[in-house]
Amino acid sequence: MTKHILLVHADGLLARSLADQLTGQGFCVATVGSAGQAEQWLTGQTTDLLLLDAQSAESALPGVCQALRACAAACPIVVLGIGREEEAVLLAAGANACLAKPYRFAGLLQRLQEQLRDPVGGGEVPIGRFRLHPVARQLIDGTGRRIHLTEKETAILAYLYRAGARVVPRDELLGEVWGYSSTVSTHTVETHIYRLRRKLVDDSGAEPLLSTVEGGYRLA
Repeated sequence: MTKHILLVHADGLLARSLADQLTGQGFCVATVGSAGQAEQWLTGQTTDLLLLDAQSAESALPGVCQALRACAAACPIVVLGIGREEEAVLLAAGANACLAKPYRFAGLLQRLQEQLRDPVGGGEVPIGRFRLHPVARQLIDGTGRRIHLTEKETAILAYLYRAGARVVPRDELLGEVWGYSSTVSTHTVETHIYRLRRKLVDDSGAEPLLSTVEGGYRLA
């Protein structure tokens, strides 16, 4: 299925060049010149991914990311032209990924493909009293409250959701989410589970949504 990308770029010439390259890779690309125009577009058009050039933001970039995220809860936002020192701020504001300039087109293409992969093969997913939006990395409860997740927390929930009632061993979760990287261990999994469980806490006294069972984990 053809994926629709909205490119936000203030430089028309560069925007056309990048749009042509993406079109050549099979994407359907629309371009706008500002974040404000992007907000208008997102309210009425199908968009699978938003590609935002940092220089196209009319105001502070974190605020722009928050506004765009509010318009498109499940649409990944990739920001171009941001260094590592700013990346954490933008990710907290609603961006999904950042790419510094200069970049190779192959690197950008890989980043876009990563973001367009839906970890659960669909849209929102029910997790207890929450709805998980994997692409936006958010949990939304019945009151509309949004809980922001990290990339790993989202991947953990998505994998446990696919596992159903089955208990997923720590080693299996480590391999699926981290790929058995030499820099992580099962202790890393336990730390992420602990932080994720705190985000899922329920004051009602109901059964925890994320349980540790016989050396592994499962969703209630």
